[in-house]
Amino acid sequence: MRILFVNVVDRRNPVQIRHYPLAFGYLVSYCYANNEPFEYAYTEKLDETCLKNTRPDVVAMTSVTENYNLATFYSNSIKKFNPNLKVIIGGVHISVAPTSLSRAIDVGVIGEGEATFLELLKNNFEPNDKIRGVVFRKNGVLQKTEERNLIEPLDLIPHPKRDMFGNEKRPQIMFTTRGCSYRCIFCSSSRFWKKVRFHSPEYVATEIRQIKERFNVTHIGIVDDTFILDVERVKQIRDLVKPLGLKYSIAARANLITEEVATILKDMGVKAVGMGFESNSQRILDYLHKGNTVEDNQRAINILRKYGINFSGSFIRNIPIETPKDLKLTYDFIHRNAIPYDMYRLMKFPGTPLYEGNENWDSYKVCYYDPKMKNLKKRLFKVRPLRLLYRGLKKIVKGRDIYEQY
Repeated sequence: MRILFVNVVDRRNPVQIRHYPLAFGYLVSYCYANNEPFEYAYTEKLDETCLKNTRPDVVAMTSVTENYNLATFYSNSIKKFNPNLKVIIGGVHISVAPTSLSRAIDVGVIGEGEATFLELLKNNFEPNDKIRGVVFRKNGVLQKTEERNLIEPLDLIPHPKRDMFGNEKRPQIMFTTRGCSYRCIFCSSSRFWKKVRFHSPEYVATEIRQIKERFNVTHIGIVDDTFILDVERVKQIRDLVKPLGLKYSIAARANLITEEVATILKDMGVKAVGMGFESNSQRILDYLHKGNTVEDNQRAINILRKYGINFSGSFIRNIPIETPKDLKLTYDFIHRNAIPYDMYRLMKFPGTPLYEGNENWDSYKVCYYDPKMKNLKKRLFKVRPLRLLYRGLKKIVKGRDIYEQY
C-alpha cells in the first residue's frame, strides 16, 4: 500500500508549513514500530501531477479550521482524478467539528491519531463501528464511533520519521509535550489533547541528538504549549542536552517565566522565547481566561532581557469586549518594550467557548483560505488600474484603523 500524506496549509504561512508535517512523521514511525510498514510520499501542494507521480492508494491529510476549505477542495479533486482513491483526514478541525466531514472524504480521524491510523491501516482504511476515534458515512448517514483513549506513557510513540519530508534545509522543530493545562477560551489545543502529557527527558535528549546527527543543525525550535511547566523536568533536559552545544527557541507562557527558569534556559542554550501575551489589558486577559496578569507580562520581559534572551510576542485583536482603550494599552506595551510581535484577529474556532456557529459547518462563517479566490485575485491584480485602486484603498483603511494608531 502506498500512502500520500498531504500537509493542507496556506503556503503563505511559514509557521503552518514548519509545524504540521510532524503529525505525519509520528504516524509513520508508530506504524513501523508496530510492524505495519507501507510506502509513502509527502507533499505540501496537491495537484494532478502529484497524484500521477506518486500513484497512491490512500491520500491522508491534516487540516486546521482556517484551511479546511482547501482540504475539501483537495478531496473533491482527488475523487475526480480517481473515485476509488481513499481519502482520510485528521487534525484539530475534524476532531472538534466531525459533522463537517466532506462527502468526498472517506473517513475522519478524531483526536490523537497514531493508534487510530494504525487500526485503519490494518483494515485497509475501511472504517467500521468497532474502530474508535473515527467519523465516516455508512449508507449516506454520518457515523461517529467512541472516543479513543490517549496513548500513555507518551514515550510509547517513537520519534517522528523526519526524512520523509525530503528537505534537509527545513527548520527543525520538535514537541516534547502534548496538551496544555490552561483553558484560554480562544484556544483549541487544550480541548484537542484533553490533558498534558510529557515525554521523558531521556526521550527528548535522544531525539535532539538524532536531529543534530541527521541534519547537522545548530538550532532547534521547541514548540510545546507548556515546555517550562515542569521546572525539574526542564533541568533534567538541560543536563542531558547541554553537552551537544545546540541553540534553542521555545514557546512559553509569561506567567511561568521566573529568575530560576531564565537561568536554566540560558544555561541550556535557549536564545529566543515566544510568548502569547494576547493583550496588555487586564480586563481582556480575564475575559480570555488567559491565566496571567499584565504584571506577569512585564516581569517576563524584564527577566528575559536581564538574562540576554531574545523574545517575541503574539497578540489578538477583534475581541468582543475590546475597546480603543484596551488596544491602546496593548500597543503602548508593545512600543514601550520594543517587542517584535504578530497581531492576529480573533477566530472563534469550533470546539472553543467562543464558537458561535452550529453543527452545520457550511453555516459557520470563518475566514479561511480559498484557492479559487486567490487565483481570482492574481488575475485581477494583473490589471494595473485595479491593482492601484486596491493599494490606494488599503492605505485609506489602514489610516483609519484604530489598531494601527498606537
